[in-house]
Amino acid sequence: MSDNKENKANWKPTDKRFVAFLDILGFKDLVMRNTHDEIYQILNQISKSKKLIEEATKFEEISKVFGDVEVYVVSFSDSIVIFSKNDSIENFKYFLLATRWFFTGAFNKQIPIKGAMAHGEISLNKKEQIYFGQPIIDAYLMEEDVNYMGIVAHNSIDNYISKIEEESVLKSIERLLFEEKTPLKCGSLTHTNLNWFKIIKKTDEEFNIQYLKSKINLFKKTTSGTARKYIDNTFNILEKIEGSL
Repeated sequence: MSDNKENKANWKPTDKRFVAFLDILGFKDLVMRNTHDEIYQILNQISKSKKLIEEATKFEEISKVFGDVEVYVVSFSDSIVIFSKNDSIENFKYFLLATRWFFTGAFNKQIPIKGAMAHGEISLNKKEQIYFGQPIIDAYLMEEDVNYMGIVAHNSIDNYISKIEEESVLKSIERLLFEEKTPLKCGSLTHTNLNWFKIIKKTDEEFNIQYLKSKINLFKKTTSGTARKYIDNTFNILEKIEGSL
């Protein structure tokens, strides 16, 4: 591992950034069904994942590909917020990859998550723990409306993508996303989503749709009633995009 801090610019206190607001599904139920120590272990796993994605760009193979990119993660109780350093194309790509990696890491540990992401001007002061900006509110409100295990893009993300002119860059971004009628609490509406499905696979094996479905099915062991809607809705959106995976 090579520390490339000398090649990286400092974070600006206020800059245009991307933000993902994630929520652990059924956290209150988890607290009721598990001991304090078990909940602590779940949150500790989240914390370890947070550190991994924050420190990943210290690896030379990653910094060579992306350059001056970073993410910063804040977690409190059942919420996780991921910030990009700025809104360059490289930072957008890395933000999408880091958010997807975080999501699938939790998924594989049977920690169900839903979330949303947005773009715009954000003030972020790590030392003073100041986090402010309309995109944080946009991502939070969008996350509240998401009705499946996935991450949905606010229209500010669509606006950013629409301004990408270079075709090869646009294609590399689009491979990480998909547009589909998305299960929201307000109804099924067309939105851009983070494509995490194909990343769920057995170690050293090719993607297998049946394996993915079996992993989603595992969540039924810990849910009943209303909470099952997230599982059913995840299957529903998977069926819609299965042919493109």
